[in-house]
Amino acid sequence: MEWIKLDASLIAEGLNEKEAAHLLQLRSGADPVPGICAGLAARIRAAVAAGGRCHLQGGADSIPAALRGEAVALLVVKLLVRYAINISDPRKAEAEKAEERLDAIAKGELPLTDDGVAAAPTYTGRPQRWCHPGAGGVMRKGGLHFPH
Repeated sequence: MEWIKLDASLIAEGLNEKEAAHLLQLRSGADPVPGICAGLAARIRAAVAAGGRCHLQGGADSIPAALRGEAVALLVVKLLVRYAINISDPRKAEAEKAEERLDAIAKGELPLTDDGVAAAPTYTGRPQRWCHPGAGGVMRKGGLHFPH
């Protein structure tokens, strides 16, 4: 599975021109984007780790590419809330769906695996040996007995 870096470059994917222009006017002083990205990456990585079927890769800011859409939806809403910009109902619904998907991944209801295939359980045990129990086998003393 491919992993990508969650950073400010993803913001452009989720904002329209009007929102982007308004956001640029409001940004001043300390930039909250790196902190928001770091928190969101931690949230996504925690959900993936809790699901238990995918090994975390990359640095603390890396997320699975399969969750890029969810990351963009949540990142944009967090930024708009931070700058008190009006959030449309479709955008809120998209962010809620992204949160629900992350929760499902964390609970294991929506498997996210390294190879794209759902993991199958593996059963192991010691091989049966057809010899006497004293030697670690499964046969009774005296060999096999069949009813007549």
